[in-house]
Amino acid sequence: MLPNDLLNHELSVCCRYRELAHRVDEALGFMSAAGLTADHPLMKTTEFWTSHECLLLPYEQALTRQDSTSGLFYDCSAHMLWVGERTRQLDGAHVEFLRGIANPLGIKVRRNQLLLSQN
Repeated sequence: MLPNDLLNHELSVCCRYRELAHRVDEALGFMSAAGLTADHPLMKTTEFWTSHECLLLPYEQALTRQDSTSGLFYDCSAHMLWVGERTRQLDGAHVEFLRGIANPLGIKVRRNQLLLSQN
């Protein structure tokens, strides 16, 4: 016989699983009603993008390549790189590195930074 704590845990897990399965079933029903079935071309492919902060310059530099058709440099460690708390110094090496690549770039800004800069 199972102790009460273990039995309650098992019932809780079971209830959460059933709830999740029900929500997945509802989502699949909605997709079907919208005409999106498993045979639809959108269900056969996916686009996957990666992004990270440009933090470790030796790593980023080692993965930078020049495009043979355009001559532009791309950091192949991610699709998009971003500047964050540790790399945002305008006269720093990270910003200089990002200036030289053609990848899409992002800037991480915290709400506190915005409030501080307005004072």
